Amino acid sequence: MKKIMLFVLSLCLCFTAFGAAFAETAQAEAPAAEKPAAEMTAEELYQAGEDANDAEDYGKALEYYQLAADAGSTEAWGMIGDLYTMGLGVEQDYSKAFEYYQKAADLGNADAIFLLGSLYYYGEGVEQDYDKALEYYQKAADLSQPMALNDLGNMYETGQGVEQDYGLAMKYYQQAADLGFAFAYIGIGDLYRGGKGVEQDLLKAGEYYKKTLELDADLLTQLQEPLNELAVSLRQAGLDAYNAEDYGKAMEYFQLAADLGNIEAWRSIGFLYQWGLGVDQDFDKALEYYQLAVDQNDVKTLVNLGSMYLNGQGVEQDSGKAIE
Repeated sequence: MKKIMLFVLSLCLCFTAFGAAFAETAQAEAPAAEKPAAEMTAEELYQAGEDANDAEDYGKALEYYQLAADAGSTEAWGMIGDLYTMGLGVEQDYSKAFEYYQKAADLGNADAIFLLGSLYYYGEGVEQDYDKALEYYQKAADLSQPMALNDLGNMYETGQGVEQDYGLAMKYYQQAADLGFAFAYIGIGDLYRGGKGVEQDLLKAGEYYKKTLELDADLLTQLQEPLNELAVSLRQAGLDAYNAEDYGKAMEYFQLAADLGNIEAWRSIGFLYQWGLGVDQDFDKALEYYQLAVDQNDVKTLVNLGSMYLNGQGVEQDSGKAIE
């Protein structure tokens, strides 16, 4: 599943950065649309394509990208490939996409080299070939392309097309993360979660997952399932620590599970504050965390709130309210 998400990310994200330098240069000049195409520079033609793309006029975008490519824009070749990959303004055609990515790659563009690797990995537009995928990923990684480094990490983690090597997986994930690629922290987190090449550590796994969302909150939708799974595991680890009377460790697990969106963890944190287990007893904090859970429709927490009213903990004692 993670590999599929990576392919989607590569299609959605790669060419955002692909033409950044050209776009910044063009925007500093007069608006491209005010000039006839024949008078535009490659940078201006490319920006006109970007403007049309943003306006979802993909046919016009393709015209400008083609003109920009003919005028020497490496990034424009890549963007044409992107339109064919996504089927925007043209019929989806991975073979055509490969052709245009190849033109950009021949001119040394790291993003295009990476996408050629992705097409080989998935067998889109070409016969599936993990050796070729590895070759292109490595070439792009040597040019510090972060998604290529991340996908190398994934190949070595899963042993897909290469001999499984968790050490190399960690190395490549870390290099991608160091270049600011948020998704790479999921890979590092997975290694810690599964104890792959490292001692299993759910807390570290959770921190790396959390780091991903801190860097790119838009990934939440794509990561909801693995985040939920890890959060459930963290809460269970918290319950195990609680049963072992290691309340401080239980709080660590519960807090991280809550940070990753586990509603029941809010209830567990409230319980620790209510009874002063591993923390100073604090009825206000207990009420605060219970309320967070209730606001998310956690019905079980109503029982905890009822016990506070029954015992007059942080609220005026009220048996009627407790029963309610």
